[in-house]
Amino acid sequence: MSRKREREERPNSYNGRGGYESDNKRKKSGMNMKKVFAISFCIVLGIVFISGGVIYKLGHDLYSNVNYVADEDVKRLETLPEHVVKQMEEEARAAALEAESDVDGLGGVKVSADELDSIHNKMSSMTDKKTASDNDIYNILLVGVDRRDKTWNGNSDSMILVSINKKDNRVTMVSLMRDTYVDIPDVGYDKLNAAYAWGAGPLLCETITNTYKVQVDRYAAVDFFDLIDIIDIIGGVDMEITASEAEVMNGYILDMCNLMNVDGYAHQVPVGGGYIHCDGVQAVAYARNRYVGNSDYQRTERQRYLIQQLMGEVKGMSVAQMTDKMQSILGHVTMNIPESEIWSMIPELPEMLEYKFETDRIPYDNMYDVIDVKGQGMLVPDWEPTIDKLHDFIYG
Repeated sequence: MSRKREREERPNSYNGRGGYESDNKRKKSGMNMKKVFAISFCIVLGIVFISGGVIYKLGHDLYSNVNYVADEDVKRLETLPEHVVKQMEEEARAAALEAESDVDGLGGVKVSADELDSIHNKMSSMTDKKTASDNDIYNILLVGVDRRDKTWNGNSDSMILVSINKKDNRVTMVSLMRDTYVDIPDVGYDKLNAAYAWGAGPLLCETITNTYKVQVDRYAAVDFFDLIDIIDIIGGVDMEITASEAEVMNGYILDMCNLMNVDGYAHQVPVGGGYIHCDGVQAVAYARNRYVGNSDYQRTERQRYLIQQLMGEVKGMSVAQMTDKMQSILGHVTMNIPESEIWSMIPELPEMLEYKFETDRIPYDNMYDVIDVKGQGMLVPDWEPTIDKLHDFIYG
C-alpha cells in the first residue's frame, strides 16, 4: 500500500509537520477557539456594560443636581402677591420715565378702545395658523428671570428660543423681546415676560407656542444671581466692551453687589472698556444693559453675544473639566427636561457643539408697532409675516 493511500485510510489527519493528530484533538482545538472567542466577547461586552453603567451613574448623579420641576407640579397663580404687584408697578413707572427721556425707548402711541379691539382680533385670527413641529428639530427656551428674591417666579426679562436643527447641522437663537404684547392663557393680554410671573416655565412655553406657532415644550431658567454663579463656576468669560457699555455696567455692578452684600468696587470694569475677561457680576451687568444703543433691542444682542462667548469657553474644556463644572452648575438651573430626554441627546453633543450658530430677534425690524397700554409701551408685531419668517428661519 502506498504511503499516500495509507494516510487516506488512517483515521488520523496529517498535521503538515511530519506527524499526525487525531480528529478528536482537532475538534477539541476548534472547540477551544470557540470558547476563547466566547469568553473574549463576554469580557468586551462586560467592559461596555460596566463603562456604560459608570457613565450612566455619572450622568444620573449630575442630573440629580438639577432643580427639575414637572409641569404638573407648577401652580398657576390666581393673583400675584401684593409685594410683587408693587414691584411690577415700580418697574413700569421706571420704564415709562426711561421712554420719555430716550427717543429709542418703547414709549408707544396711544390707541383707542376700538383700535385695541382690532389688534386683539388680528392676534386671535392667528390661532388657526398651524403650529410648526419637526422631530429633527429640538426647541428649548432659555429663560433669564428678573427678581429680587425667590418668594415668587419673577418676570422672564430674557427669553431666547434655541432650536437645534439636526438636518441642517445648525443652531438658531431667537430673542423674544419681553415687552411683546401677547395673550397669556387664562390671564389675558399683557407683556410676554409676565407669563412667567403667573405660571413659570410651563405657562411661558404655552404662551410662546400659541403666539409664535412653534412647538416649545422644554425650558431651562436661571435668575440673575444664579447666572452670576454659573459664569464664575465656568471661570469667567472674555467679552469686547465699549467705553459707554463699561460706564453703565459699573452702575449695574454696584446695584447687584449691594443686593449681594459684597464690595461692588472690587468688580468694577475699566472705564475705557476693551477686551475684558469678565467675572459673573460683570458679565451679568453687561447682559442687563439697555441704556447704551437701541434700548432693549440692543440688550437682546448683548445677551446672545454672552451665550455665544460662554459656549466658546466651554468648548475649550476637557471632558473631565466639563463634568466637574457641570456638577456645580446644574444646581442653579430650573427646568422641565426629563432625564431620559437628556440621555438621548448625550451621544450627539460633540457633533452639536460644531454646528453653525445663527441669531435673530423678534420683533423683526420694520415689522412691528409700538402702542401705549395703560401707560406701558407694548410691542405689536405684524404677526402673520413675523410667524412665517420665524418658521423659515428655524425649519428652513
